[in-house]
Amino acid sequence: MKLLCVGDIHLGRQPSRIPPAVDEALGIANLSPAAAWRRTVDYAVEQDMDAVLLAGDVVEQEDDFYEAYRDLRAGVERLTEAGIRVLGVAGNHDVQVLPRLAESLPAFELLGAGGQWETRDLHREDGERLRVAGWSFPDARVTTSPLEGDFPKATDCPTVGLLHCDRDQSRSPHAPVRSRDLEAAPVEAWLLGHIHRPDSLAAPRPMGYLGSLTGMDPGEPGRHGPWCLEINPDGHLAIEQIPLAPLYWHTLEIAVDGLQEAADIHRRVTEALEALNAELETWNHGPAAVGCRLRFTGRSDQRHALERSLHADDPRTTPQDFGGRLYFVHDWRLDAVPAVDLEELAAGSDPAALLARKLQLLQGPDTTARRELLDQAREPLTQVIHDPRYRALAPDTPDDEVIARQLEAAALHALDRLLLQREHES
Repeated sequence: MKLLCVGDIHLGRQPSRIPPAVDEALGIANLSPAAAWRRTVDYAVEQDMDAVLLAGDVVEQEDDFYEAYRDLRAGVERLTEAGIRVLGVAGNHDVQVLPRLAESLPAFELLGAGGQWETRDLHREDGERLRVAGWSFPDARVTTSPLEGDFPKATDCPTVGLLHCDRDQSRSPHAPVRSRDLEAAPVEAWLLGHIHRPDSLAAPRPMGYLGSLTGMDPGEPGRHGPWCLEINPDGHLAIEQIPLAPLYWHTLEIAVDGLQEAADIHRRVTEALEALNAELETWNHGPAAVGCRLRFTGRSDQRHALERSLHADDPRTTPQDFGGRLYFVHDWRLDAVPAVDLEELAAGSDPAALLARKLQLLQGPDTTARRELLDQAREPLTQVIHDPRYRALAPDTPDDEVIARQLEAAALHALDRLLLQREHES
């Protein structure tokens, strides 16, 4: 049994932060959730899926009925003509409109209307059977867990749970559920909607958020798309995300270390985009457009020249085409810090000089002064490590090297801030 599982689509919404040049070249409609839905439908037909499951928030808002109806109907009709069933649940965004759409589209099977668990069985000609259990929002605000109700009992065939909810957020108004209750339910997989960042779903028992079908702004970076879930009669599962999103958001870190000329920063930008494109070329399916946030990091004594060069020839102004895929920069930030000459700094008498001398001690050989510095930091650092909030960040008993690394990182961070302040003041 092969299922294509789809998280939040939000039909009716348009992506943001798309430059006019990209809109003119590709058309913003071709980067929208509706475009992602069309790609998903095409893939489901090509791969001969048995069913497509929708985990809620299919529609952005209640007044998107007509636009959503057009897009959803076209997809559902194409799927059902290919013998593929379409099942879904309503989320908090489409609590009213999705039932109305289901009434207008009999081929779309809405599960759990009115906040009551409901199951549907899927059958194959070879006798293979699968049960889908679903629950839909009865109102836009639901403050109790859907799993407190009568969840369907275990059966003699594999069961998949389809739910729009807020996991481990007890005060959420969007159907809060606890992970332990999800784990205790008699299902082979949980396919969740609501959170747009996808979880790392994995066999043997996938349980988590499918993520939004496409990233609609820079706050939704990384791979997006439906998930292909295959279930064998013996209950063995395999799951894989299919990156069908037409729009991909990514942050590129570009080092400025070693630049001889400030203008060379633009060559490094192009090289970073080429490397990213080479990575995306390895995907079986790739985006039509890629929105990049650039972070320039490292150390350089040309920070002001770099900033002037980036403003004079702003990478945000002109999209670049690599093999038919359009790359655009929506934001950049110069996080590079001044180059540090510790020996020169240490000769002074200001706070920066004091930090430079401490860094020389930490980076130098094992001396009495270095050991005294480490011993002074051992007790307060141990207290921090033993705090339950930070226990996972370091070993229970820090050795000298752990302490030295922590002190060095803190000193460099403070020194960078002091040097930047000195640059701005001058």
